[in-house]
Amino acid sequence: MRGIFRPLLVGLLLIPLCCYWAQDQVIDRIFSLMVPPLALTIVLALLNLLVRRALPKLALSGGEIAVVYAMLTIACAMSGEWMDMVGPSSYGFAIYSEQNPRYGTYILPYVHDWFFFRDPKPLKEFAEGGKSFAYFTSHLYLWWPKIGAWTLLLTLVTTAMLCISALLKDQWVHKERLAFPLVQLPIALTEESGPGQPPLWKSKLFWGAFVVVFAIDMLNGLSFLYPQLPHFNIRFIRDFNKAFVSPPWNQTGWTPIGIFPYLSALGFLMPTDLLFSLLVFFFVRKAQQIIAYTIGNEQGTFGGGGLTPSPPYFSEQSWGAFLGLFVSALWLARPHLKALWRQISTGERDPGGGFPARSLFVLLVACVAGTAAIGVAIGLPLPFVLLYVALFLAFSVAVTRLRASLGAPTHEMAFMGPHQLVLDFHGSAGLSNELLTRTLATFHFMNRIHRTHPMPSLMEGLYLADRNKLSARGMFLALFLAIPLGTVGGFLAHIYFGYRYTPVSWVSGELGGFVSNILSTPRPPNPAAMLAVVGGFATVMLLDFIRFRIPGFWLHPAGYALAMNFGVDYYWFGLLIVLIVKVFVQRFYGLRGYGQLRQLAFGLVVGEFMAELIWATFSMLNDRQMTYSISINGKMSWDQ
Repeated sequence: MRGIFRPLLVGLLLIPLCCYWAQDQVIDRIFSLMVPPLALTIVLALLNLLVRRALPKLALSGGEIAVVYAMLTIACAMSGEWMDMVGPSSYGFAIYSEQNPRYGTYILPYVHDWFFFRDPKPLKEFAEGGKSFAYFTSHLYLWWPKIGAWTLLLTLVTTAMLCISALLKDQWVHKERLAFPLVQLPIALTEESGPGQPPLWKSKLFWGAFVVVFAIDMLNGLSFLYPQLPHFNIRFIRDFNKAFVSPPWNQTGWTPIGIFPYLSALGFLMPTDLLFSLLVFFFVRKAQQIIAYTIGNEQGTFGGGGLTPSPPYFSEQSWGAFLGLFVSALWLARPHLKALWRQISTGERDPGGGFPARSLFVLLVACVAGTAAIGVAIGLPLPFVLLYVALFLAFSVAVTRLRASLGAPTHEMAFMGPHQLVLDFHGSAGLSNELLTRTLATFHFMNRIHRTHPMPSLMEGLYLADRNKLSARGMFLALFLAIPLGTVGGFLAHIYFGYRYTPVSWVSGELGGFVSNILSTPRPPNPAAMLAVVGGFATVMLLDFIRFRIPGFWLHPAGYALAMNFGVDYYWFGLLIVLIVKVFVQRFYGLRGYGQLRQLAFGLVVGEFMAELIWATFSMLNDRQMTYSISINGKMSWDQ
């Protein structure tokens, strides 16, 4: 635990700023390497270099900066997508019940007062917006019960994931040696060399890439504000699908050709076989849309039916694939799990100095039990809640393993969650309205897009501690503290923006529409969807079997799992360019050439993130004025 106090203090000071940024500029944290925590860490590292020269004793070490980064990533994740769901849903059904009578019919009679407002009267001023910060603080008494309930639930779920991460860390880091591509840049930024200056700052390739992309983004930002200025389009160039005007070739859905330097640059950090697999299965998914149309199934923008399963059942294939990744991870970890069980049953201490396995297991059980108790308290059957939470935790382990192996720029699994399997395998016809509404409303955060899923960041934080030879207990404590602080910080920021600008309405509309559709049109079990889940699972098992039998086989199941759902569409073209460049450099220039590619990639990412820091700050200081963004969507349309 030595040396943890200073980074904890710095992290606690920066978390409110990170949460504010995450809620104000939503588009800056919708990809794996989120802008707010990394940009703040870069600024901290630069300031630390100045402090090191003037007051060396006060300067933070590279390991201490890594702790701060880990805390900020968790705080940003907690105040990210989950807060986008629980915040608006906690008040939206009450505020907009008059405009949407179905809220009063299908939702408000069943949801629990702990988590949801039922009466819109206390929220009248909130719904109007246009209020000051002082007004916001004077009315917080209305919100503390809801903030407390949601913080407890989210903290229990996330702490369970932290315990699982700590239990699996040695297996993934030391035994399987997973790549953890997304923490290579934070490591490079905080690594010390000689007198303490990170070697990355000395790289000409790094600075060359930084200057070029930073200049382009600044020019594009000025052009966005002053259209008479020139701009260089490095976002979406065109929609490939528009090149085809007749079916079935125009059924591939939205297929943009775009660059996005920071997303493409992350491809240089990905293992080559995983990069190749991701692109191959992306094209396989597009081919499935063409085939599905030829047999009579119209394909929309994304294909697969979204919330209503339809051929080619992409979400169901993804679910099966992620369950396959989970089973595969457990199978590979059999010796490790046996050793863990011995430690749990005997109380044997961890020789590495981390938390004892028994303590982690007890805390894990307590968190799951606490989550289940909340479910029972709001009116759900205990076996149902336990199954629901178990499915989500299994999915979370698979997402974490995918990111630790693949390091994909995004992990976007649209509307995947336990409710999907419940409806596909059981149907809604045999479930009560109370159970369906309470489950879908209260646990909706487990079922959205998972862009800012916290468990991968938790595992990466533990990896950073191991890499920097930091106290495992100290990092565990730092991550644990960041969970509720990030949740409360995100909730407070969300409420403040509601008072200032008017509250968010689309979340309650989306969720309310889904719930009312399920309740008004009961669904039977869906055999085709079940078959797609089984098919996705079998595909992962087959690919794993082939890879074990044929070392060096280029198709990896993680690529299949991610590519079957929407998300890769944003940056597939950039990754294709990266794959060609990477294979060429590795073939003709070897490790030295690859090392130079990494420095180039780091420069591209840091350059774009620093430009985004400037434009996001400008927007935050000017009442959310529309500005240029490096992000994949949000302020700018999908084709800009």
